Amino acid sequence: MSRKNHSIGRSAREGGWSLIELTVTLFLLTAIALFGMKTMASAFMLQNWSIGQSMTDAYAGIETAYAQRYVFSDIENLGRWGVYPAAITTNGVTIGSMPSLSVPPTAATARPVTATVIRTYHKYGPDAVTGAVSYLLESYIVYQDGQRKYCKVSKVYRSE
Repeated sequence: MSRKNHSIGRSAREGGWSLIELTVTLFLLTAIALFGMKTMASAFMLQNWSIGQSMTDAYAGIETAYAQRYVFSDIENLGRWGVYPAAITTNGVTIGSMPSLSVPPTAATARPVTATVIRTYHKYGPDAVTGAVSYLLESYIVYQDGQRKYCKVSKVYRSE
């Protein structure tokens, strides 16, 4: 009985199938890995978007609180808000910081997020009967993430 140098239980023709099976398996594993990486990158981008939205919401809340507590007689005098259509624009206002990808994340590796704050007011009055003056104080927080721009508005109506 002559035996060639084949593995036990396999013929010479069956040896090529393992190479094809290995190639198909590697292709499927690569496709699954690419899909997983794309999904994780997409989730990370959505997380950054929601963090940016939360920061601009928080800063709009700060602007609202500040406008509600601002001394009424100083609205026109101190120049925090410009008379509409003119506005006071402040560039580079730090509204928070984005987490970094370093491990472990530290405050030193966090990336600051800045926005442009535009403030204006409308003056109504004095009223002919009561002589009361009112103001509509507006603050626009403009945040840019890549090529997208987001704007949050804070409006406060103040009257004496």
